[in-house]
Amino acid sequence: MTRAARKDKNKQFNFILIDKNPLHIWKPMLHTFAAGSQFPSEQSIPLLTQAKRYGYLYQPGEVNDINPLEKKITLAPYRDAQNTEILPERTLHYDYLVVAIGSKSNDFNTKGVKEFSYTIDDLPAAMRFNREFTDSIIQSAILQKKHHLVIVGAGAAGVELSGEIINQILTASNYSNDNFMDYIDVTIIQADDRVVPTFKDSISEAVKHAMEKIGIRIRLSTRVSEVTKDSVILENGETLKADQVVWTAGVKAPEVLSKIKDLALSPTSQLIVNEHFQAIDDPSIFAIGDCAYVQDSPLSTTAQAASQQAIYLGNHFFKMMIQQTNIPSFKYVDKGSLVSIGTYASFGMFGRNTIFRGLEFRGLSAKIAHISLYRQHQMRLLGFFKGLSAWISDRFRKWSR
Repeated sequence: MTRAARKDKNKQFNFILIDKNPLHIWKPMLHTFAAGSQFPSEQSIPLLTQAKRYGYLYQPGEVNDINPLEKKITLAPYRDAQNTEILPERTLHYDYLVVAIGSKSNDFNTKGVKEFSYTIDDLPAAMRFNREFTDSIIQSAILQKKHHLVIVGAGAAGVELSGEIINQILTASNYSNDNFMDYIDVTIIQADDRVVPTFKDSISEAVKHAMEKIGIRIRLSTRVSEVTKDSVILENGETLKADQVVWTAGVKAPEVLSKIKDLALSPTSQLIVNEHFQAIDDPSIFAIGDCAYVQDSPLSTTAQAASQQAIYLGNHFFKMMIQQTNIPSFKYVDKGSLVSIGTYASFGMFGRNTIFRGLEFRGLSAKIAHISLYRQHQMRLLGFFKGLSAWISDRFRKWSR
């Protein structure tokens, strides 16, 4: 939205951004909010401020229905934290619609997941887990009992969440006479035979070793058949005690897309789009990020892919509106992958579109690369100087704690 609005210097379009959260946060940081190592108030951009700065309108709300035939979307009633209705159900009409609503964890219809597990798919979910996890650790320390946390899914989200949680537990112990590690048991379950399976075997093994070194139990080649109020039941019949379960396995599009009639969807409810990210059944609807499925060349559901798609559409949106020909197709550039286990270890691998294809790196270089991704994102949204100022402010806040 920001990139497209910047290019509309003559204000030919009336841009409206709809989001249920008034703050923009970078999704790969959600695990840090869930663990409590970062705070949304410090690592977010108010959408009203961004809208004013770049000349578009922000409408708070969550999309409840999309009607392509009538070119309208319906927003659910907007409620505050106390569930008081602030805005009623509303209908907005559009000429062009860009769907960028991301994804959510896929529970694969596993019994009990919806009722008894947490996700970190968005900011409210991450903050809910943080509040209740913090209360549970305090309770465990005072009552001298163990808190059993089970994380399902050892992809990047699960691995980074577990590492960040251990980091916060050890940090909190430095300000107490108690060692809070005595009251926490973290187990991560993975259906695959290795953690972060999108990485090379050598990195997966190094990540596993680093996690075990800081006290995280890892169960590989293990599938969950049911989640209950206080346990996780495995396919082999084994039962693990679980006071809290966080589900980070799998990816699927939000349910609202499955309600759309007459538009083709992938098996995980993503909108099927062409090489320009237009829905194959309706060129007035675009989809980017995790909720999009490129028909001839499916892309991974990563922040890197979503960012490149957003830049592409921002650069070529107006050309498609005036039906300009010879618009280049989107080409994904795989720059590599990164994963960080709290402050303990970082790992990276150069992508296939780099001169160091497949080369792995770790330690300080991987940590710097991991940090720089977020700072680049900030600068793309805020501009170089405001982004740099945000970076400097973060450093001062960290030193003052």
